[in-house]
Amino acid sequence: MTTESELSGVDLARQALLAAREAAKKNGAARQKPKRRTTTVVRREGREPLGLGSAISRMMTERGMAAPAAGGSVLADFGTILAAVVPELAGRVQAVAFDAETGRLDVVPDLPAAGTQLRWSAPKLITAANEKVPGANVRALHVLVLQRRLA
Repeated sequence: MTTESELSGVDLARQALLAAREAAKKNGAARQKPKRRTTTVVRREGREPLGLGSAISRMMTERGMAAPAAGGSVLADFGTILAAVVPELAGRVQAVAFDAETGRLDVVPDLPAAGTQLRWSAPKLITAANEKVPGANVRALHVLVLQRRLA
């Protein structure tokens, strides 16, 4: 066995913990079991009031309606977004597609030089599109090349 002078801090802490546990048992402080959490399930049978958002969602589902996608707004507002960020390209670039899952906005410039300027301005355009159309989540601008046929 070790003597009192050879005990380290860890050993002293263990002894103090054991002494405290024994004292608690003698004083009747039994270990309490944690309370079980119970959850209640609200079942709606048509009589309970619904929140406004839930009522509108249920109505739209029942009637086969879908909420408008943010992508349509991005395509519709691209001209104003472009004019605000890069006014010299206004009317020279057209947004053709927006993929909401990937956040990719496809645009077509009328000249290769306009495409180069679009690529340079892409971070500003993406930021402006996300500010103008909340929930759009545009993450990438993809500049498509317009193929022209020679006559």
